[in-house]
Amino acid sequence: MAEREQALLERGFVLHQRPYRDSSQLLECITAAHGRLGLVARGSRRAPTRQRALLQPFVPLKLSWIRRGDLGRLTHVEANGPSYSLEGHRLLAGFYCNELLLRLTARGDPNVEVFSCYSRCLAELGEASSIARALRVFELELLRALGYGLELDGDSSTGEPLHADLSYVYELEQGFRRAELGDSDEDRYPGRHLLALRDLKLEDDASLRSAQRLLGRALRVHLGERPLKSRLVLQDIVSRGL
Repeated sequence: MAEREQALLERGFVLHQRPYRDSSQLLECITAAHGRLGLVARGSRRAPTRQRALLQPFVPLKLSWIRRGDLGRLTHVEANGPSYSLEGHRLLAGFYCNELLLRLTARGDPNVEVFSCYSRCLAELGEASSIARALRVFELELLRALGYGLELDGDSSTGEPLHADLSYVYELEQGFRRAELGDSDEDRYPGRHLLALRDLKLEDDASLRSAQRLLGRALRVHLGERPLKSRLVLQDIVSRGL
């Protein structure tokens, strides 16, 4: 029999919720200390309750639960700060981040760095002028937190530092090498754009587009061929550097 786990007032967010039985909800949550987990919120769909209002995406929460096995039972929830007010394109961007976490993380795999970069991204989406920049930084930091980080410090074939005035090709599982005559333009990334991504100084549309192309390729390796629903909606938004 699985060991009984009881958690009290753990920091977390709801990533997704759906109806469960007559009046309950099944929640997918991300927490700082326990990673992603599934929780049943009993009776949370009954006519308006404080609990139902809290159990929404983008609300910082403190969660308590009892769990034995893969699915736990929510025993208490309270706010851990004001909700991130995401509207329009920012709201779509937030759901994109949630979908990435649902696809790239597994239940019961604690990773405080994943939780931290997600929290920072929500704050950025609520305040930053560029949605595209906030998403590219989140993608980069998420890949790194999951152990799939891009090596942006040097040329994998020579060991030399990347140069701003050169172009590079990204090879999966190898890293970046200096572009050669036969390499297609689609595979090339200007060194200055790679350095801007490394230093999180994505301050122009060209560097943002390069970062989107590179990070999209890196993510597809781990996401597989099934596209993200939210990404399809966001493609036009981020390509225009909003």
